Amino acid sequence: MTAKLRTFDLDKTLPSLPVPSLEDSARRYLESVQPLLDPFEFDSTVEAVEELLAPGGEGRKLQAALEARGKEKDNWLSGWWEDYAYLSYPESLVVNSSIGISSDARYAPGDQAMRAAQLTGGTINFYQSIENETMPPEVQRDGSGFDMSLLKRFFATNRYPGTHGDRIATFGGSQSHHIVVIRKHRLYELDVIDAEGHRMSDGDLMVRFRDVIAAADAAPPVQPVAVLTAARRPDWATARDRLAAIPQNRQTLDRIDRALFLVCLDDEIAANYEDLARAGLYGQKGNRWHDKSLHLVIDPQGRFTLHGEHSPVDAGAWVPLIEAIAAPADPLPEQQTSTAPEIAELTWDLPFETANDIASASAVFDGLTRDLDLRIVHFDAFGKDLIKTFKTGPDPFLQMSYMLAYYRMYGRLPKTYEAASTRMYKGGRTETIRTASNEALAFVKVMDDMTVAPEEKVEKLRAAFAEHSKRGKEASAAQACDRHMLGLKLIAKEAGVSKLPSLFSQEIFNRGWELSTAQLPMQVGFVNHFGPVCPGGYGIGYIIKNDHININVTSFHSHPETDSSRFVSEIVRALHDMRTTLELVQQKAA
Repeated sequence: MTAKLRTFDLDKTLPSLPVPSLEDSARRYLESVQPLLDPFEFDSTVEAVEELLAPGGEGRKLQAALEARGKEKDNWLSGWWEDYAYLSYPESLVVNSSIGISSDARYAPGDQAMRAAQLTGGTINFYQSIENETMPPEVQRDGSGFDMSLLKRFFATNRYPGTHGDRIATFGGSQSHHIVVIRKHRLYELDVIDAEGHRMSDGDLMVRFRDVIAAADAAPPVQPVAVLTAARRPDWATARDRLAAIPQNRQTLDRIDRALFLVCLDDEIAANYEDLARAGLYGQKGNRWHDKSLHLVIDPQGRFTLHGEHSPVDAGAWVPLIEAIAAPADPLPEQQTSTAPEIAELTWDLPFETANDIASASAVFDGLTRDLDLRIVHFDAFGKDLIKTFKTGPDPFLQMSYMLAYYRMYGRLPKTYEAASTRMYKGGRTETIRTASNEALAFVKVMDDMTVAPEEKVEKLRAAFAEHSKRGKEASAAQACDRHMLGLKLIAKEAGVSKLPSLFSQEIFNRGWELSTAQLPMQVGFVNHFGPVCPGGYGIGYIIKNDHININVTSFHSHPETDSSRFVSEIVRALHDMRTTLELVQQKAA
């Protein structure tokens, strides 16, 4: 009988992250920016790429240094990526970095404490299956694995603010047996795993969550200390140091830092898709500890969403967790009392300066959340089942709908990021699929041209589908240009190179992602939520189900050229128009 694979058994068999060839990345880069530039700008970019590729030039030296690093490390990007993409960012985590995944707002079982208990119990089970290595590893079709190490960082993980950059710490194994529950700005510690490794039962958890609700609701209002985690990172670092100078606060901070995760028992109802999305993305002010990697958020009617800090764990790694815990469950048997450990409130001794710190952080939170233009569409006209009848993958179909919608609004294609997982490599995280392509541009240009035959429109659309599928496969195989180009920049910095090749100073290279997109392949989750990554951009989270599609679009009200409502409407119109055109051609061919 073949022994069952343990959680991390395949990790050691994974290949190291490869360094792409300079020629391949240069070619891919040029292909990706050509549809975004006019001929003069593109010629300038070609010259910059030729400089990068010049024999004996700086680009070749940087490539050699990067290849040497690749031979020394399992993953040449490890460390660099977290620092560059997350930890060096000084602005608030709220909207800018935090993410959420919501369930269907129509599922409201009615009992907050009961639903919180079921979700918490399932999450502890998930944690223990990682700690005990009983969770089967994720396996590809050919039997090879995916890196599972990221899953450890869901739990007992905290991002610490710094004046010149943050850091991450994970307290694994026997260091963490408790969770922290937050309601109405009050924090409560609850031991959920005993010395023998047995977890608190769902019934006992339900009783203790009812205790939290009763205690917090009966207590007088307190300062929303947790909102400090929404401040700019250097400001929070200073405020945290001020708090930690007092022993009582130092102990409270330590219990939060080491908690397995947070359970947020909100007292505001999230009755529709967008309210639930906001609860997951940033939530009630002062009712999240944004530094923590994982929060379970439950509204008074039992609706559920996840909230998390993005730097330790990519959103794709959340999929097995939410699939394991979020399906509707049968009601728990009634239970009024428990002999399990009781709740213990975590208290503060606040220095007088903290009131100003809280006021400043509150202003940051209010400014970011009020500026966020968030819209959700539950598109139920069709889903992946119908899309597959067009002989294409669902993801290229959705991505081309974004291209068409944007083109109709702005008359051009956007610089577009789609996240692809590289977890088939040791320490793999993500790579970029660049959706904008010459093929996509050719398609959107003819889609509304009444002089072009439907057959030609479909031909160009299929070419765009094929190009996107090719780029997706290359990105997942770590054969795209973005992480490679970043590596060249960072190896130059490490080597003290003062003058980078001119490619890295061009506007198109440094332009923000006007569309930042991410699909999660989930059966249980409703949709994923995140903010735009540049002032004039959109953030698009989406989940493609068999018979429907859920899409979350964010932008900033303050930018004069973005409008999430209009963009959502254009995506819906694009989906219908693409379907109609494809079906028309299919019917003619039948």
